[in-house]
Amino acid sequence: MLPIIYLLIIVITIIVLIKFRLDIGIVLFIGAVLTAILFRIGIQNFFITLFKTLKSPDTLTLVGTVVLIIYFGALLEKRGDLSKMVSSLRTLIQDSRLSMVTPSAIMGFLPMPGGALISAPMVKEGAKEFKISSAEKTFLNYWFRHIWEYFWPLYPGLIVASTITDVPIFILARFQFPLTLVAVLAGLIFGLRRMPFIPQSFSSKKGIALKNLIQSVWHILIIIILVLAFKVMVLYVMAAISLLVSLLTRIKKTDWKEVVKQTFTYKTIILLFSVMFFKAVLIDTGAIDSIKEILRPEGISLWFLLFIAPFLVGFLTGVNHAYVGVAFPILLPFFLKSGVNLAYIMFAYASGFAGILLSPVHLCLVLTKEYFKADFYPIYKLLIPPVIFVWLVSVLMFFLFK
Repeated sequence: MLPIIYLLIIVITIIVLIKFRLDIGIVLFIGAVLTAILFRIGIQNFFITLFKTLKSPDTLTLVGTVVLIIYFGALLEKRGDLSKMVSSLRTLIQDSRLSMVTPSAIMGFLPMPGGALISAPMVKEGAKEFKISSAEKTFLNYWFRHIWEYFWPLYPGLIVASTITDVPIFILARFQFPLTLVAVLAGLIFGLRRMPFIPQSFSSKKGIALKNLIQSVWHILIIIILVLAFKVMVLYVMAAISLLVSLLTRIKKTDWKEVVKQTFTYKTIILLFSVMFFKAVLIDTGAIDSIKEILRPEGISLWFLLFIAPFLVGFLTGVNHAYVGVAFPILLPFFLKSGVNLAYIMFAYASGFAGILLSPVHLCLVLTKEYFKADFYPIYKLLIPPVIFVWLVSVLMFFLFK
């Protein structure tokens, strides 16, 4: 029973530190140190685990992949591909409701911190045809920005989940893809259904728009095909595409400096190393095995455990890969209880992401709210029903496929 008390102390400490807004990377490192102390790994073994984590191929692959993804997103923004992509789609789509939220959905393919703020002005422009409130604009921009995160292999949360569980990312993406379809449906039902259909006026520039669209998305299409269809490792794909796009890019020297500055943020790198170190300490101390031996929840207790840990961390941090990094190492014994259980992983991921979407500290939500000058109460009135809707589908999938 003592190991469970230790683990509760570790989880409570992490939650308290998060609540006090301490950087999540530092929080996870403190969690690893506390785990080492409580489970008495010893100073020598602690540093052995630390150095082993720092030079681990899994750790280096994770850091390299995430850094390349951030670089790629920043580069596309500076090249003007994102703005070209959005303007082309607005010309091609005939339904004003869909053309209004398309920029948000497009931005969702690129995991950029606060990316919803880039599409917010385009949503504002598209919303002029409709009499909708600031809260509704905030909800639409915010919701459609995040519909892909359940399966899109460029998101750090999914990459971290794949690394921790040792499940290939294309398998996780394929299993969780239905949740993205449900999220799209939820956006249509709870966001666009009440708005009238207003067709776009016919444009003779559709040929030019289609050409511009292809020019602005070819690299993203290559990533999709290589990762999901040919199952090429994300690190290799991002390295090759980033190099190719860099060689084809002609931007000012100051813009290159800005791209590099956005790419190499020490907080992100510390967070990723801390996630892997926390997992390694939990394994090397035997903490993971102690959970497996002592806790044998079944039915509703297992369901609740898989829900509450990722949801709380997601709600408190508003950071996707934070809840995966904190909760998934602790839940690992249940994910691997009788072989790999994708339903358990999917449900924990969806529960954590529900917390992310509802988090008042989620950067996209805060930035969009401030941009549209909306209040939290009407935003949450719009946001809670679709979040529950998608989460309930994950509950259904959990009981169907567990």
